[in-house]
Amino acid sequence: IVFGLGDVRRILMKLIPILNDYVEEIPALWLMNRVQEVVDLRIQSSSNSIKRTDLLQLMMEATRDNVKDHVDDPSITKALQSNELIPNIFLFMAAGYETTSTALAYSTYILATKQDIQEKLVEEIENSNWNDNNNGEEAYDIATNLSYLDFFVREVLRMYPVTSKAMTRECNTTTTINGHIIEKGSIIQPDVFTIHYNPDLWGPEDPNVFYPERHSVKRHPIAWMPFGVGPRNCVGMRFALMELKLCLVHLLRQYRILPTDRIEEGFKQEERLVIQPNAIFARGKQQRLQP
Repeated sequence: IVFGLGDVRRILMKLIPILNDYVEEIPALWLMNRVQEVVDLRIQSSSNSIKRTDLLQLMMEATRDNVKDHVDDPSITKALQSNELIPNIFLFMAAGYETTSTALAYSTYILATKQDIQEKLVEEIENSNWNDNNNGEEAYDIATNLSYLDFFVREVLRMYPVTSKAMTRECNTTTTINGHIIEKGSIIQPDVFTIHYNPDLWGPEDPNVFYPERHSVKRHPIAWMPFGVGPRNCVGMRFALMELKLCLVHLLRQYRILPTDRIEEGFKQEERLVIQPNAIFARGKQQRLQP
């Protein structure tokens, strides 16, 4: 978005003042501005004695620390440049939104079409210590221990990986794999769907069948890769998984997800930024669980 480019945006705002009435409405720009405010507040409070260990603090420290290794370019002196801080924080937040919302759409489809699985999830939530008065730490601990919910989320992401484009890698050394020579500089993208539907990796149950319990068995370390693998896998993986679980807990405490006559109509998948269904035609029946 051109208005997200700081210098260009400021020039346009000065030349065409009427744009001021509309630019703030652009979601990406609004979020960038809020991120900038948070960073400014953190910088202002950096002189106090509170030691933070969150992602924001680590990234801010990276803008101050000199690069000592793993870098061949002498012009690079910092692990992270100051002007890279805000865009990276924005990317961390924005990338997690589209992928998580798509995963929730797939989850809703499964809940609507597989009522037996939905009831197992509801039963597990009912038998937990969850209530609406849980603080953040308590909610995190409870959600972490909901094993069937974990299996459910992992199975959703196995059958419906949200993206594969983010897993491309550049080969940095010419190598040979199974007789195939891969030249240095080659771009490699794993076939996530073939891996996720491989019966040798996911049997003995049919990989084309939604079966959460298959995740109770230890599998090959890279048989499940909706977030990529290795040191450059998705930095927001744990955050995304917890976000999905918390959303599903809150959803199932208040509603039962039911199919409509059009449930299959909108489920045609298309690959855009992510691989997502066109629409999920389901309905929710309000049914509050006991606290």
